[in-house]
Amino acid sequence: MIYPVIGVPLLGRNIFHRYIQYKYTRCLEQAGAAVMLLTLEPSEEMVEAALSKCTGFLFPGGPDIQPELYGQSPQISCGKPDLVRDDFERKLMGAALAARRPVFCIGRGMQLLNVVFGGTLVQELKGKQEYPHQDFFNRASATHPIELDPDSLVSQILGSDAVTVNSIHHQAADTIGEGLWIAADSPEGFPEALEIDDYPFCIAVQWHPEYMAAEVPVQQRLFKALVEACR
Repeated sequence: MIYPVIGVPLLGRNIFHRYIQYKYTRCLEQAGAAVMLLTLEPSEEMVEAALSKCTGFLFPGGPDIQPELYGQSPQISCGKPDLVRDDFERKLMGAALAARRPVFCIGRGMQLLNVVFGGTLVQELKGKQEYPHQDFFNRASATHPIELDPDSLVSQILGSDAVTVNSIHHQAADTIGEGLWIAADSPEGFPEALEIDDYPFCIAVQWHPEYMAAEVPVQQRLFKALVEACR
């Protein structure tokens, strides 16, 4: 398999969504993958079709997940969820994990992974943060340090147990879902990476390597690792 096909949910069709989608697509293609954009249709047929065509999956960033999915009521700071996307991505992620496919979760994708495993989210980090975590304007830069578990897959991929990353989120994983463990955290103690016990390949990061990869090449290793796992 020269170019493994990696499925990525379609983020939208306006200019802003296309710009964000391009960042993921570029990193995956540079890592040696073919990218399939997946229409957000939460039917069993669409999920099965994605599994039949894709070797692995990337779950990208995006809007806040509906709090009802993790047993909470929305706070005033919680953004408007995309109910169709929530439904489709939960079903796709569940099917991909059941099939033990390689999975890479970024930003919202990491939060979704935690919710799928029964975990909860902090709906607003403001007032609890030492570093600004919702810093879109500095998305291409490393803005705050994190510590990685030296035994984690993400630490092995990046070749370090301490790196600096960008930050484009105002929510974070709170109670960690059963079967997951924290592979990295921020100085405040917010989870920055999650991994799954006894799973072939799943990395989930709260930061956004797709924006950093051009200026901080080590971040491209995460996409390369996904592609190699798919091969």
